[in-house]
Amino acid sequence: MATTFLLSAVVAACAILASVSASSPRVLTVGGDARGWRQPAPGEETYNHWASRSRFHVGDLLYFRYAKNDSVLVVTRDDYKVCRGDRPALRLDGGEEARFRLERSGSLYFISGAPGHCDAGQRLTVRVMAQHDGASSPADAPAASTTPGSGSGAVPKTPPRGKAGDGKTSAAAASVRASVGGYHAVAVGLGVAMLVALA
Repeated sequence: MATTFLLSAVVAACAILASVSASSPRVLTVGGDARGWRQPAPGEETYNHWASRSRFHVGDLLYFRYAKNDSVLVVTRDDYKVCRGDRPALRLDGGEEARFRLERSGSLYFISGAPGHCDAGQRLTVRVMAQHDGASSPADAPAASTTPGSGSGAVPKTPPRGKAGDGKTSAAAASVRASVGGYHAVAVGLGVAMLVALA
């Protein structure tokens, strides 16, 4: 009887930790930690190739690091295709970093605001997967902010909205994600050890 209760408690703890770990938002540095958001050098990996190696979920944060003379523009699909940045839905600039929260599933389109950079490959399409828990996202997009490097906004027509910030909590969020993931691994290991011991 006590063995069954202990086994049930271990399985329940593993399930809870797995769901917390799976639904925790991640902070993804666009282009990777070393590169950041800049005009790619010839032969360098494209931002879309970088994005294809990740799964983006609602709630995740894109962390853009860029030069003072650059910016990140959230644009429509049509403007993305032709590198048109004169009417962005959201402009992240005025600093050297910005966070953008992915708030609903679908495709988002980002281009550089520096002249010629988009045509040289500094652009990104992100496909955001649905939320893990099946919850729906807010119905209305928040208004754009005028604070440099932060704000929120929606792209007209099809692209989903996101929320931007100043990037200052990125390391903390990544640390929390790593901690939860570590606990998840420990709990699974303990659960397997208990099952082996009880068998």
